[in-house]
Amino acid sequence: MKSAVLLAAGALLVSAVPLEKRVMETDWVTDIVTVTVTVDPNASPSATPTAGGPSPPPAPASSSKPAPSLQPVVAKPSPAPSSKPAPSPKPAPSSAAPAPAPAPSSGGSDYGSIMVDQHNVHRANHSSPALEWDDTLAGYAQITAQGCVFAHDMSEGGGGYGQNLASWGSTGDIDDKQLEAARRGVTDQWYNDEMENWTFYGLANPPSGTNLDSWGHYTQLIWKSSTKVGCYTAKCPAGTVLSMQSWYTVCNYSPPGNFGGRYAENVLKPLGQPTVRI
Repeated sequence: MKSAVLLAAGALLVSAVPLEKRVMETDWVTDIVTVTVTVDPNASPSATPTAGGPSPPPAPASSSKPAPSLQPVVAKPSPAPSSKPAPSPKPAPSSAAPAPAPAPSSGGSDYGSIMVDQHNVHRANHSSPALEWDDTLAGYAQITAQGCVFAHDMSEGGGGYGQNLASWGSTGDIDDKQLEAARRGVTDQWYNDEMENWTFYGLANPPSGTNLDSWGHYTQLIWKSSTKVGCYTAKCPAGTVLSMQSWYTVCNYSPPGNFGGRYAENVLKPLGQPTVRI
């Protein structure tokens, strides 16, 4: 029997959702975990992701997992934020997506162009300028992803950047699923699964006590002041990120988002463009 598991974390995990095959008798199981990173030198990490269970054949089933807690980054923007963000988030669970709508593309077919396009189609819906690919951030992401540990690591380069994580795995053949897993992390887990949870447009800070776990990846993804992104999706063996082999995606952002006191000017209302799904 074959089975599949998805994790998405801001990281996404996010992103951060399920897949299938035919002819053979096949069972697919999908788990998702998303994680995002916020800037708070006083915050401390918390919980780790859990694994999901199998679903009946022949159609794939999907489930979700909580993501590991975020390791806060210490950034040095100017000016300094007026307040600190909420405690580090655990991403909200994501589910199987309906039929996709095609995302606009800049025409690039390489991994970097595809990942930039996947971010920018959502940023455009919030009047945020397009991100540019950054090889340095991508290099840091590669080191983290190839470590095959589902936890934030902004130690490369001295930190000062935001980070989202996502993972998808299966006991079946996953060799041709790298881009699909990476795109799902961005669109289905970090953006679509959290967009409706953010209702604080126009506020400098979300209300005290709100759950950063449920929207922190979304706000980082569309954060207006972020200008660069670098990602890497690594294949990890069973028993590392997941109990089965998986694709593990790490995206780094500069400047980082989720700064206290700056939400109003950086997280803008959607323009109502058509929903994009993978």
